[in-house]
Amino acid sequence: MEQRPRLRGVGAPTKCRIDRFTSLPDHLVHHILSFVAITDLTRFGCASKKCRELYLSTPSLNLNGFSHANLLNDDKRLELLSSLDRFLLVHRGVNKLKRLCIFLNAYQGSKNEAFRIITWIHSAVRCNVEVLELDIGVPNETLPFPLSVFHCGSLRSLLVKMSCQILKAPSLTSFSNLEYLKLTYVIIGDEGIFKWISCCCKCIETLILEHAYGSKTVTIQSSSLKSFHFVTDYLVRPCNLNISGGRLEDIFIDWGFNSDFSRSLNISAPDLKYLKWSGNLLTQQNLGKMTCLQKAELFLKPEADDFNMFEILCSINRVEVLILNKETIMAMYKGGSMSAPLENVHYLSIHIGSFLDILVLPMALLLQGMPNLTTLDMKSDPFFLDPNTDCSGFNMGFWKVQSLDFVHQLREVTIELSSGSNGIEFARYILEHAQNLNKMTIVHSPHQSNAIRALKKSKMAANAKVVYLEDQNRGTEKQRGRRVAR
Repeated sequence: MEQRPRLRGVGAPTKCRIDRFTSLPDHLVHHILSFVAITDLTRFGCASKKCRELYLSTPSLNLNGFSHANLLNDDKRLELLSSLDRFLLVHRGVNKLKRLCIFLNAYQGSKNEAFRIITWIHSAVRCNVEVLELDIGVPNETLPFPLSVFHCGSLRSLLVKMSCQILKAPSLTSFSNLEYLKLTYVIIGDEGIFKWISCCCKCIETLILEHAYGSKTVTIQSSSLKSFHFVTDYLVRPCNLNISGGRLEDIFIDWGFNSDFSRSLNISAPDLKYLKWSGNLLTQQNLGKMTCLQKAELFLKPEADDFNMFEILCSINRVEVLILNKETIMAMYKGGSMSAPLENVHYLSIHIGSFLDILVLPMALLLQGMPNLTTLDMKSDPFFLDPNTDCSGFNMGFWKVQSLDFVHQLREVTIELSSGSNGIEFARYILEHAQNLNKMTIVHSPHQSNAIRALKKSKMAANAKVVYLEDQNRGTEKQRGRRVAR
């Protein structure tokens, strides 16, 4: 019998497989390697001479993805940091570096590690870095942030999330090409940094300050800025915030204060399209005229004497999409601000918590000022904490006499029912009076099934689609516990 030839493997040798990859244009290889963590990139650099050249010249580095075991073991950690030193400071030289990301937690009390990290940052500046992202944990220590970073002419994007201090503002003669700047947990030792941003960052479009400590006054005046975010917590001393810009499109403010210090907010952004403000009302606030505003979210937590909302509503009276929490609605009512017209609002979302009796009249007055409302979304808490007696004081007759012109414009409504009958009565009013309604969604708890059956018998004013959604997680703690026990 003739012996059959032995089949040979068709897989390419390792060298050929590598050659197929490295034979690609360098810019494609570099793009692929930009998604690789430094540990895997180092392994790649050991494969061949060509791979080492690509490894040392890759313009994007991610110093993350380190083994947890290597970080916890003192000897292995020292070996890792030393190898990064050699790579960044010796082997790599001054090859162009477009992007450097460092995600690392330094050892507590290790000044040597902190010094290493600062040295890496200086090295990135020498390599004309364009994107620098620093997410570095430095326990119980505040590092002076290198001023050379702000003087780096190639830098386009800077993200700093670390316990460091900007001791001195950059010189006003050092112009920057920064387009994106985000500072988180940074101590501002010199408020001149804000003047530098205003005067020297002519290309900046996004500025984010999150838990930036130390400054009493933040003033930004920029002709290029499009997006501004300012976030603080109760641990930060209240400050005066002044922001102005002809190209500003969105502003996000989230702050809270536990003190009686005076604080103010001044905004001049005539072309603003989106505003979100969460936290306290202030001693003084001036939002200017926002004639291009499309969407506003107000989740305010007014104090007992913070009832003057009229000026705020006048500033946003051209808004089309409005989202409010119940505290904001109550502050508008107590301050007599309901007379401010909101005739352009076509979408309203209100987070009411519960359909409390004390909230019904403020809601009615708010809705009276929105004759062109087409979409209404009422959200409530799934946990029914308020007794039925506090949420059952208003029947459909109350809504009939409120002269609510918006009901004839409504196209879509979503209501999340809470405890009591107020929400059910309002839903009945909508069903029986909204002549142009297309769809209504009613979210209820299993315990409200009897009320839902009665609601289904309503004489509808329109041939709308009505969806009843039973939420198993809604109800009182006792009701929810009983369902879990089953």
